[in-house]
Amino acid sequence: MRERCATVKRVVLTSSVAAIFGDNQDCAQAEGGVLTEGDWNTTSSASHQPYYYSKTLAEQAAWDLVKAQNRWDLVSVNPALVIGPTLGGNSTSATHDLLRQLGDGRMKPGAPPYEVGMVDVRDVAEAHVRAAVSPKANGRYIVFNAACSILGLAEYLRDRFADHPLPKRELPKWVVWLLGPIFDKTITRLFASRNLGIPWRADNSRGVKELGLNYRALKGPAEKMFQQVIDVGLVSK
Repeated sequence: MRERCATVKRVVLTSSVAAIFGDNQDCAQAEGGVLTEGDWNTTSSASHQPYYYSKTLAEQAAWDLVKAQNRWDLVSVNPALVIGPTLGGNSTSATHDLLRQLGDGRMKPGAPPYEVGMVDVRDVAEAHVRAAVSPKANGRYIVFNAACSILGLAEYLRDRFADHPLPKRELPKWVVWLLGPIFDKTITRLFASRNLGIPWRADNSRGVKELGLNYRALKGPAEKMFQQVIDVGLVSK
């Protein structure tokens, strides 16, 4: 294997902001209330936010591999919630599932007061290319355009998909804390306590300055992704 990859000088890892934070509460506790590439997710576990935990362990393992050799360096791309249609059509991604919930009526009474960073899938792809070819690229890069709430995502869709039961308001945190676990097993009371109603803040300036990223607006990719959810039959037309 060593001989087969002897010319490799750089590896670009697709990681996630999940390796940087576990809950929005972590943002509030970060220095200055803003996440940076220097932060690591220390609050997730196999029983709480297991997906975030897996992303953290995976990236840490990659950096351990870097320390064990001196032939290639590693650049980690850490995107937030990725918005935009997939090449294959149907998908089981978390973003597709979120859009399905927005469009099938489950959130018609109101959206959970949850906020997270979002980014166009094309910007994520571009970040990978630039991380691979730029001599300046090094370390980790948080990749996102803006923080957006679930209700904010619904607002991006409202003009084009006004005939769908998109939420028009946010539910109070205490309502989701009390009733969320009954209707959605992924919303535990611990998750609600540590995330709902807490702003998500992160610094994406490193990617802008060192990789030259110029982020696209989120409305267009959100509309295209929702249309794809309709076209594959996850949401009625």
